[in-house]
Amino acid sequence: MPDPLRPYQWEGVRFLLDKGAGLLADEMGLGKTVQVAVALSMKLKTGRRRRSLVVVPATLRLNWARELARWAPDISVGVVRGGTEDRRAYYMLPYNVLIASYEQIRADFLRSSNTAEYDVVVLDEAQRIKNANSETALACRVLRRDASWALTGTPLENRVRDLVGVYRFVCPGLLTSAMSRPEMHSAMQPFFLRRRKYDVLHQLPPIQFQDVYVELEGQQKQAYDALWENRINLTHRGGSNNFTSSMLALITRLKQVCNFHPASGESSKRDALGLIIDGLVSADHKLLVFSQYVKTLRWLAQEIAGTVTIDIIHGGLPESDKDRAVSRFNNKPGPRVLLVSLKAGGVGLNLGEASHVVLFDRWWNPAVEEQAIHRAHRFERERVLHVYRFLVADSIEDRISTILGEKRELFEQYIEAADNATVLPLSGWELENMLDLGHIDMGLPDC
Repeated sequence: MPDPLRPYQWEGVRFLLDKGAGLLADEMGLGKTVQVAVALSMKLKTGRRRRSLVVVPATLRLNWARELARWAPDISVGVVRGGTEDRRAYYMLPYNVLIASYEQIRADFLRSSNTAEYDVVVLDEAQRIKNANSETALACRVLRRDASWALTGTPLENRVRDLVGVYRFVCPGLLTSAMSRPEMHSAMQPFFLRRRKYDVLHQLPPIQFQDVYVELEGQQKQAYDALWENRINLTHRGGSNNFTSSMLALITRLKQVCNFHPASGESSKRDALGLIIDGLVSADHKLLVFSQYVKTLRWLAQEIAGTVTIDIIHGGLPESDKDRAVSRFNNKPGPRVLLVSLKAGGVGLNLGEASHVVLFDRWWNPAVEEQAIHRAHRFERERVLHVYRFLVADSIEDRISTILGEKRELFEQYIEAADNATVLPLSGWELENMLDLGHIDMGLPDC
């Protein structure tokens, strides 16, 4: 039998049951899946629900099926599979709950005459529809339904209009980008519920953050300095039409050199990581290392091989391989290191056995980083989670870190400050300032 629900989870169940429209925005690790499963089961018992559709990232379909079987065993569950004709039949089958991916919904509902109707449509990781004009968002909005539930721990990832995009599914017309922050809070209040871990799990150990600054040396520093000194030429090769893409390409090259120098193998970050690993080995700890670059992860695996047991998870890995890597990390004894790409680690993984986390490089979006960290900071934790953020001093990473801080403030203002209770994509001027090109007028529009 599963553990009983916690009081805040029962509050979430009541919120969903009472609403024909609702955004459950609990911080990651608080059991949004559990709350939905129990709410759907209770609807079935009262005769108020016949068929529901749960839309999830493709990698989470089997996870949702397992969670529904655990928390709502009285519900019959089907996972949509197969080609177009097979899927069309699935949508009409008398399962209590169907689970489909966003890609399947986009292909099957956007331009078809599919007549399937549902009592409840649930969108998990609902930030997938933050762009209201995307085909995925449009396909979700045309689903025929009586109730609309959305789940996400990061309802505002990039712009305030991301929140507006999610609510166009949850409650069309409720929010507009022209609203002030207080107006948004007032409009959202009846249809929004967010709890943070520290608000409801007072016994949960804290996260201890530490910024680890390193300095480049030798050929690694020479390579970085050469790119930086030549940045004006490198960003103007394509003319004004390609200025934005040239800046992004240069920033990517600078960030990759901050990780390691391919020719010489020099890496100040690897050296810092080695010191952390040395301190973990004797205590049989488990370490997560996140990077946005799969190339960096593969290089790291070779560099630290022989000192600890290593696994890698990235977006190109088959789901069965990811599941086995997660199982080994959580269930096998340490010391162990799991190297994870930020995108693969941001969704659907439970890595609660980790004692330490390293952000080897910084992503543009702080919400993605926080998603990754919270895969380890689960409510069953008993130990403090140590998070190390690697930064090369006086580099592009310093500048990125400053922008991330500003974007976190936006999330705090619109989400954490809302009653009931990541961040602008880089604009043209932010890119220019990051590369110290603000004095050059190329007529660059905002990204």
